[in-house]
Amino acid sequence: MREFRPDLILEATNVGILCTDRQGRILYANDAAAVQLGARKQELIGRAIDAVSKGAGDAFLEIVRTGKPQAGVKIRTSGGIVIADRNPVFDGGKVIGVVSVFKDISRYEETATELQAYRELAKRLDAVIHSSYDGLYITNGNADTLICNKAYLRVSGLTAKDVEGKNMREIVRQGTINQSVTLEVLEKRRRVTIMQEFSNGRTAIVTGNPVFDDDGKIILVVSNVRDITELNELREQVQETRTLAKRYREELKKASLAGVNRGTVVFRSPAMENCILLAVRAGDVLSPVLLTGESGVGKGMLARLIHNLGSRKKGPFIHVNCGAIPSGLMESEFFGYEKGAFTGASEEGKPGLFEMADRGTLFLDEIGEIPLPLQVKLLKVLEESEVRRVGGTQPRKLDVRIVAATNRDLQEMTRNRLFREDLFFRLDVFPIRIPPLRERPEDIPPLIDRTLVELNRRYKKGKRVRPDTLDLLARHPFPGNVRELQNVVERSFILADGKWIGPEHLPTGIQKGSPPPEAGTVARIPRGKEGLEQILAGVEREILERVLLECGTTYAMAERLKVNQSTVVRKLRKLGIRAHPGG
Repeated sequence: MREFRPDLILEATNVGILCTDRQGRILYANDAAAVQLGARKQELIGRAIDAVSKGAGDAFLEIVRTGKPQAGVKIRTSGGIVIADRNPVFDGGKVIGVVSVFKDISRYEETATELQAYRELAKRLDAVIHSSYDGLYITNGNADTLICNKAYLRVSGLTAKDVEGKNMREIVRQGTINQSVTLEVLEKRRRVTIMQEFSNGRTAIVTGNPVFDDDGKIILVVSNVRDITELNELREQVQETRTLAKRYREELKKASLAGVNRGTVVFRSPAMENCILLAVRAGDVLSPVLLTGESGVGKGMLARLIHNLGSRKKGPFIHVNCGAIPSGLMESEFFGYEKGAFTGASEEGKPGLFEMADRGTLFLDEIGEIPLPLQVKLLKVLEESEVRRVGGTQPRKLDVRIVAATNRDLQEMTRNRLFREDLFFRLDVFPIRIPPLRERPEDIPPLIDRTLVELNRRYKKGKRVRPDTLDLLARHPFPGNVRELQNVVERSFILADGKWIGPEHLPTGIQKGSPPPEAGTVARIPRGKEGLEQILAGVEREILERVLLECGTTYAMAERLKVNQSTVVRKLRKLGIRAHPGG
C-alpha cells in the first residue's frame, strides 16, 4: 500500500489555499488557488501577496500583528471574484504566517445579480398592478386566485380575505360574486367580456384574457375590471343637460320668433325655421344680406321680414326687380338725375331708388341681372354711402340698408367674369339660402291654408281642399316653388264650383301624381288628325301655361324662356292665356 500524502488532498479540492510567512511572501499555493488568482503555481511561490492581490499585503500584516482572523472577504482578481477566509498560523503562541482559504463565487455573483434584477422587476410589476385604476384579477389555469389589486377590491366592495387563496368556482358557489369571467374564459378558451354588477351597487365591464404556454395550455387568466358606475351616472347627467339645453333652445327660439307675423310668414319645416331665425338675427344688424334660392321660394317675403324686424322698420322698404329695368335706364333709376341731365329728363329732376330708400331698406331683387358697368358704380355707392345723380356734381350722403337676392350662382358668374368679385364679397356678408319647396314639403299644407284664407276672404267663399287633393299637392315637387303652389291653388279655387277642391280641379300633371314636363320638351305626341301647326300650338300652350304657373309674371317667364318680355306677352295674348295681374 502506498504512503498517504496529505498534500494530495489539498491539491484535489477546488477551494483555493494559499499560505504566507510573517512578511507576506507566498510559501504555498495549491492548483485551485493558482487558477482562481489567474497565475501559474510556480509563479506564485516566493512572491509578495500584495503583488498577486492588490491590498492584500496590508491585510495579511494586520493578521500577523493582531493574530485576529478575517472572514468573508470579497476579492476581485484577474480570474474572477473570490470570497476568502484568512486565519493566522500559530507556533508556540506566536504568529508565524497566514493561511487564506478562498472560493470563486463569480457564478454565484451573476446568479445573485439576476435574482436581484428579478426581485426589482417583480417589485415594479407589483407596483404597476396595484397602482392601476382599473381592477386586475389574476388566476392560474385551475382558476385559483393568484393576485387581485386594490382597485378590484374597491370596485367590487370585497376584501382580500374574500378572495385570496380561493378558487374562483368556490367564490361563485359561495355567492361572493354572481358570475365569473375567469370560468367563462377557461371554458371557451378565448377572450370574454361581460357586464357585471357587484353587491355594492357598482357596475363594471370585465374582460378576461387567457395566457397560453407553448403546449397550448392555459396557465393564467388575467381579468381587467373597469368601473362604469360613474360613467353611467355621467351619461344620465349629460342626457339631463341635453334635455335642459334643448328646452332652453326651444324657449330661445320662441323668443326669437315672437316678433314674426305668422299671418304673412308661413312655415313648419326645420329648414325654413332656420332661415327665419337667420332673418331675425339679420334684422338686428345693418350688414348687407344676400338671399339666394330658386325662383319663387320667397326671397321677397324674407327681405321684408328682415326690414320689419330691424331698427329701420319705420323707414321705407324699396323693392327693386333689377331684371325688369332696361339696362339703359338703370343708372338714372338707381341714382336719380338732375334737371336737364338728358333729353326728356324731368325739369325738377328725380331722386333715384337709393335716395328713396334713405333711412330704410333697399331690396335689390335679381341682382345678378345688373350689367358690369353699373356694378362698378353700385360698389362705390355701397362702400362710400353716398350717391351722385346723373348730371349732378355734388354727392348726397345716404343711410341705406342693402338686402340683395338672386336665383343665380353669383360665384360661378364671378369665375366667368359676369359679376364683379369685389361686389359679390361686399354683398355676401350675411348669406341666407332659402331651400326650394321640394326640400321642405312640410311647408306645403300651411302655405295652401294661408292661400285659401286669402282667396276665401277676397271672394267671400268658404272653399276647402279635400284630403286626397292635399296629398297630391304635398307629393308634387313644385319646380316653381311657392309662387307655383299659390298659382295652382288659385286656379283650382276658381275651377271648383262647390265647397271642396278635388283632384279633378288640379293641373293634369299633378292629378297623375307626376311632375309636369320640363319647359322646352314635348310631353306627348297627340294621336289624331292634328297637323304639325296644331301640335306645335298645343305644345306651346302647355309650356306657357306651365311656366306661367311656376313664374307668375311675364318678366320672370321671359327670363326662364330666354326671350324678350314683349314676346311672352304677345304669345299669351295670341293663345288667349291670361297672365297674373301685374305680370
